[in-house]
Amino acid sequence: MKALVYLLLTQTKNKILSIRKKPGLIILYSFILLFVIGSLLYLILVGDKQVNILPVDNRSLFLFLSGFGLLYLYTFTYSGLSTGSTFFTMADVGLLFVAPISTKKILFYGLISALGKAMFASLFIFYQIPNLKNMYNYGIIEVLSLFFIYVILVIFCQLLSIGVYIFSNGNQSRKNMVKMLLYLFTGALIIAVYLIMKNEAVGIMEAVKMLVDRNWFGYVPIVGWVIMFFKGVLMGSIIDIAISLALFALVSILCISLLTAHKADYYEDVLQSTEFNYQRIQDYKEGRNISSTTNRKVKVKDKENGLNKGKGAFIFAYKHLLEMKRSSRFIFVDVLTVITTIGVSIAGYSIKNEMKAYIILAAVIYIQFFTTVFGRLKIELMKPYIYLMPEPSIKKLFAASISSLLKPCVDSIFIFSALAIVGGASILHCLFMAIAYICSGAVYVGLTIVYQKVLGSQPNQVVQMFIGIFLMLLIFSPAVVISILFSIFILPKSLLFLSSLPFSIVCLILAFIIFLSCGNLLDNTEISEVKR
Repeated sequence: MKALVYLLLTQTKNKILSIRKKPGLIILYSFILLFVIGSLLYLILVGDKQVNILPVDNRSLFLFLSGFGLLYLYTFTYSGLSTGSTFFTMADVGLLFVAPISTKKILFYGLISALGKAMFASLFIFYQIPNLKNMYNYGIIEVLSLFFIYVILVIFCQLLSIGVYIFSNGNQSRKNMVKMLLYLFTGALIIAVYLIMKNEAVGIMEAVKMLVDRNWFGYVPIVGWVIMFFKGVLMGSIIDIAISLALFALVSILCISLLTAHKADYYEDVLQSTEFNYQRIQDYKEGRNISSTTNRKVKVKDKENGLNKGKGAFIFAYKHLLEMKRSSRFIFVDVLTVITTIGVSIAGYSIKNEMKAYIILAAVIYIQFFTTVFGRLKIELMKPYIYLMPEPSIKKLFAASISSLLKPCVDSIFIFSALAIVGGASILHCLFMAIAYICSGAVYVGLTIVYQKVLGSQPNQVVQMFIGIFLMLLIFSPAVVISILFSIFILPKSLLFLSSLPFSIVCLILAFIIFLSCGNLLDNTEISEVKR
């Protein structure tokens, strides 16, 4: 055990010392630390004062926690049915799995390591301290309890994924049984919401809020346990807290027992998932996008082989369309499109306010940042092929950007049509918000080119994302300010649906300027991450 403690402490020390050689990470971590400290100081200085600037029902946060619980339950369970989860890295496989150390001690080492990673990933909760104080009037105890239960949820779901993998691996009947349990669980929740709607004569959103607030809901696996714990903290109920933690602990012990009591030790069970995760990270770093189909059979027709339908620079556009067609039956429509549409529908149904609908627009534009800037264009710019083609640089950039420009157009049809159908905003409002969404996508395409020109040699993806978000806010600020001033001082109330029009125009102008100024990117290969 001493060797594992030494290894854990040494790894932590080396990671901290290695930051000194990475100025970008120093700036990033310093910003995170200052933000967390500032949020905590705000909470301490405000103290117990009532500052409900935007008072919100506690049930909305219960609903949010339930959503996280459901998302993790389904995600990790389906992961367990295919590759499973893991607490280890490939370095652990090569160093620990062959060492003469007890497998139980190595498992404990993996749990501690995963706990540290989960705690670091959960720091985002502290960013929400001002919102939690202003909307719910929560103090330090409530914030820390949210942080604690989120860490527990992440670790528990990883254990659950490993347990599901061990239980169902190689046995199709057991896999079908797990899937059937998930379907029954989903059906039971839907029936419960329907009965509340019928008995209480309320809408679907109110019925869902009433569901998560019911006392018996606290005993619903994972989703309810999280709510029971947090409600226990809010009401000062030690019993609810203890029951919730006991339920998490009992199922965790069961999963650990599956790991340690298995005939062949758990090394074999977690090895595939460890290799799979390692390959995904390598694919992402090197600009490949094949990991998502590693364990999925893809039917490829002979007539779709090759790139004969693409000519010149536009071969990249055809390549992207072919890849999208092979990953989804409907080109440009993927899982994220469906999830975003459902989320916007729920938010629009609950808000039903045309001015507040712009909050929804801001949220989907923010999500669009990650799907566009770190999408197919970025991957293409990291490969050497686009640099070797004897075509003008700006023509190649445009051809490689076509799929990224068209996807927001298709997504906007689904997203804002759904918003109009549920009554979240009028048809004209939704039309101009869709145009704003499309124009922001054009800006993101331009930013992708800027990032490659400025940050092409920066290997750390976290630093790229941090700087990217900063540049995004910097570029969008004038467009947002102009739209606000235009709406307040110029537009009459009857034409408020045009509020987003200045934003769209400014975005198009900025995208055009960025594209022209960075159009020679592919003529300067020395600034890119071209693999030599």
